[in-house]
Amino acid sequence: MEKFTAFIEKHIAPMANKLGRNKYVVALQNSFFAMIPFITVGALALVLISPPADYTTMDPGVARSLMQGWQAFADFTGPTFNFINMVTMNLLAFWIALGMGLNLAKHHKMTPAMPILVTTMSFLIWATMNPDGSLTFDYLGGTGLFVALVASILSFELYRTLTEKKVGHIDLSGAGVPPALADSLGNLLPVVIIFLIFGVSGQIIMSITGAPLPELMTILMSPLLGLVDSIGGIIFLAVLVMILWWFGIHDSVITGPLDVFLMSNYSANMAAFAAGTAAVSLPYIVNEPFWWTFMTIGGSGATLGLAVLAATSKSKQIRTVGRLGLIPAIFNINEPLIFGLPIMYNPTLLIPFVVAMPLNGVITYICMATGIVSKSFAYGGWNMPAPFGAFIATLDVKAFILAIALIAIDALIYLPFFKVYEKQKLAEETAVPTEE
Repeated sequence: MEKFTAFIEKHIAPMANKLGRNKYVVALQNSFFAMIPFITVGALALVLISPPADYTTMDPGVARSLMQGWQAFADFTGPTFNFINMVTMNLLAFWIALGMGLNLAKHHKMTPAMPILVTTMSFLIWATMNPDGSLTFDYLGGTGLFVALVASILSFELYRTLTEKKVGHIDLSGAGVPPALADSLGNLLPVVIIFLIFGVSGQIIMSITGAPLPELMTILMSPLLGLVDSIGGIIFLAVLVMILWWFGIHDSVITGPLDVFLMSNYSANMAAFAAGTAAVSLPYIVNEPFWWTFMTIGGSGATLGLAVLAATSKSKQIRTVGRLGLIPAIFNINEPLIFGLPIMYNPTLLIPFVVAMPLNGVITYICMATGIVSKSFAYGGWNMPAPFGAFIATLDVKAFILAIALIAIDALIYLPFFKVYEKQKLAEETAVPTEE
């Protein structure tokens, strides 16, 4: 154990921390963080106009009346809520390109207006090109996320380099020109150069492949998408995240870059469901709500079950931390447990901390792959209590039951290790200090 710890601290931790501080990873993560309220609103809009059962096939009773009322509400509000869903989710890549420009500009302490416009318009040049010369708007949502990321980074770095070297700079300072106008006109040539590069490169790629760039990039990324959407991918990623967390390296080091894949899968599921595909037949299993609702119950390490055990512990220290951490854990915030019990650097709790979350993923994956539980197409937010978040994600009562069962399973996984740790703490608390 000591050799393993030393290896992680010497070789893995520095690399992981460096990745976590990478400006592109941080910008992408902050862009998704900013989008969470809008993604949640878009998902709830779709849920509100999608009754989970057809009332015409139900026997008379309360359930039929409830579904009939829900359907009437959906028919009346459908156009409005559907538009809200499209503006939030069908333009997801557009908003991420905008967010990348803003966050990268903040990192370099640049005036944000021009970088935002450059990254967003560069993405639009690549994403809206059609081989027949017309515009296509099929890749502004989740299918364009990879293009949005690449276009944003390349265009921003080109703009930063050209403006720092003052290529074609027009100095309008002291001429009574408003700063925003001086910035845009003064950097006209860099913008022209960037747009020409993106326009020409996009056209060349389409001429060679006969397909729009986003479609080509989706094909190139499909092996990684397939890896993420698999039991093996779930186990590898979850175990890696948990080991790094145990050493004090925040889970965002992995989940930050992973969000591109999870959100791409989630957007595809939502679009398929909105188009009429049954929830059990959606294209992907592993997506954003799958990870944060079914796997990360109570926070990274699936610690809600542990929080319940700690809140009822015989040890005063553990019980105090457990009661303080129980309410946050219900909303998937578990830093009080990680740093208070502690879990981090606690060898007694390492095994359940690493095992619980991937096991949740495997169980949920099997349930969804076999059609026992519907696949996720809506996202109530990372801090939605798991059973309710599971129902919102699938509109399936069985998902609600599954989430409760997973909490119980997680508690059972933690229980034997927790008892050992509790015994250690009780011994410390009952030890009688010896006089010197």
